[in-house]
Amino acid sequence: MRKRRLPRIAALSGVQAAQARHVLVHSPVRAGPAVLTWTLTLVADDDVPLAESRTTSPDFPVPLADIAQVHLDVVGLEQAGEWEPLPVRRGEARFRAPVRVATPADG
Repeated sequence: MRKRRLPRIAALSGVQAAQARHVLVHSPVRAGPAVLTWTLTLVADDDVPLAESRTTSPDFPVPLADIAQVHLDVVGLEQAGEWEPLPVRRGEARFRAPVRVATPADG
């Protein structure tokens, strides 16, 4: 069975992004001597994947929230709770956090 390719997170419409319930972060992959590539997946109820994106960061401790928030901002989402570790299974997500539609800033 062929794996379905997911759209990039930034490609989601507002309606599609509003279906997201969690952001998942997978184990990073080395992308160079001092660079890591992270995979992030937005999932709806029952962990149905909606979209996936990759991002890079320096190879030193960077908070998961900082890695994910850039992608959440683009589609109008925000983290709505704490990161929780997931059981380590090869090829699967390592951490997850709940998300919600971002509250408009008071202007």
